[in-house]
Amino acid sequence: MSRTGLHSLIGPNGAGKTTLFNLLTGIVPADGGSILFESQPIENLAPHRRARMGLARSFQILSVFPNLSTFENVRIAVQAAERQWFGFWRDAYDNETANTRVWSLLDAVGLADRAADQCASLSHGEKRLLEIAVSLATDAKLLLLDEPLAGLAESDRKVVGALIQKLATSHAVFLIEHDIDRVLAMSDRITVLHQGRLIADGKPAEVARNPEVIAAYLGQAHGTSAAIRVHRAPAVETAPRPSIAPLLQLESVRAGYGGGTVLQGIDLMVHASEVIALLGRNGVGKTTALRTITGTLPPGAGRVIFDGREVTRLRPDAINRLGISLVPEGRRVFPNLTVQENLKLAWRPGGATQDEICDLFPRVRERMRSRAENLSGGERQMVSIARALMVVSLVIVDHHAESVLAMADRAYVLVNGRVAYTGSAADLAANTPLQERLLGVAPVPVQELAVEGAA
Repeated sequence: MSRTGLHSLIGPNGAGKTTLFNLLTGIVPADGGSILFESQPIENLAPHRRARMGLARSFQILSVFPNLSTFENVRIAVQAAERQWFGFWRDAYDNETANTRVWSLLDAVGLADRAADQCASLSHGEKRLLEIAVSLATDAKLLLLDEPLAGLAESDRKVVGALIQKLATSHAVFLIEHDIDRVLAMSDRITVLHQGRLIADGKPAEVARNPEVIAAYLGQAHGTSAAIRVHRAPAVETAPRPSIAPLLQLESVRAGYGGGTVLQGIDLMVHASEVIALLGRNGVGKTTALRTITGTLPPGAGRVIFDGREVTRLRPDAINRLGISLVPEGRRVFPNLTVQENLKLAWRPGGATQDEICDLFPRVRERMRSRAENLSGGERQMVSIARALMVVSLVIVDHHAESVLAMADRAYVLVNGRVAYTGSAADLAANTPLQERLLGVAPVPVQELAVEGAA
């Protein structure tokens, strides 16, 4: 990596991006190999020693002191960098050298006019800027920025993005970011990880055209040439759905974490006996939408209506008893209970019976008396889905387009917390260029962020 410039690290969920940052900063020890920084091996150094050498990192979750002022947050970092371990015994405002450094850093990130304000009163975007100022206070040579644009409104994304580009002219910046459009526009170089393996590295235009990268984001068929592209069966025409109230409806829902907004006012509906594909790149709000529906994340605005009843402010257990269940990405079965005990705990009146589950998953019948900890990964996934079906007949699926669109009636695609496509799943499956723009690594033109298919 060069001494200046913006180098971005991208890849699907679980690719190993944050693990790589943890290895670089010493939070996770390496099992093998070497890590060199300025030609010096650092794989055996403690995290604080790496920081003193010039590695500075910001995290996905904001790590500033909310009850201190903006100025005080940066001053603490400056004092730590200067190793003023006994600075708390003296009046900090008398340290002219440190205070001049603080003002310089606040000015660099555009927060000088908010110096006296308590950090808790800053916007989410301003907190991101403050965190970058704290990172710079260590005289960093390499800035490791872990999703600095996550949860930011579009206006804040522009401000923070512009600052990152400015910093890249004087620092080496290594960036993890899910906003692929900005990554392609900003970066000097891009590295792509998939399932812990490096699959591409180079200029943004080269990476965006790489077949392995396209396949990692969209599925194997998209990474092949047109001559050998997997054949899709023609769409089957179905009778239009009657004009009845939807089973599930989201109206102008906004939601996020720690003051940031991920969902930017989305509308979504699901009818009874309908399968909906909820798609989008990493970090656009798919999991946030599911958490909002199930009540584990209260929305900041908007309404969630299920079966004619508003459930926006209900507790998750109350929403579950009404008939909404989430199949989590991590399966989360009870390892010390048998399959049968896992299912019995989940059953609610109106849900699928054990016999119906066994007809659907014959393997579950065979493993009914086995402890969940002894199941294979695939068997645990069956139990996780079965447990959800014993509560409700509605399961929202989130996965790659290639595997989901074939089984879905309609599809929604999220881009940066907004619905960029809603319409027929078959139409989206047949429109490869649109899939690659909305779900792959090709940049999405601004005018296409409000695409609507046939509803």
